[in-house]
Amino acid sequence: MYVVRITPADAGARVSIRQRVAGPLPLTDVVGELLSWTDHCLTIRTRDGSIVRVAETDLVAGRRVPPQPVRRSSSEQAAGQTEANPQ
Repeated sequence: MYVVRITPADAGARVSIRQRVAGPLPLTDVVGELLSWTDHCLTIRTRDGSIVRVAETDLVAGRRVPPQPVRRSSSEQAAGQTEANPQ
């Protein structure tokens, strides 16, 4: 059973939604920042900057998710390994 646990008040939050689509696989997921939910349409910006619009009638499930983890650069990772394993 799918549940929609987001509302227009969640604009600005990171969300995960499942939507109906045409094609062989009837559902697909989108994760990103909910930019707006107006006129029965959700607008979501994904990690790569793409904008996805989802009709409210195609929304099957939705929930807030934690912010995307900050990736450490390779130099920060190397420094962390050096501190953890001093020679």
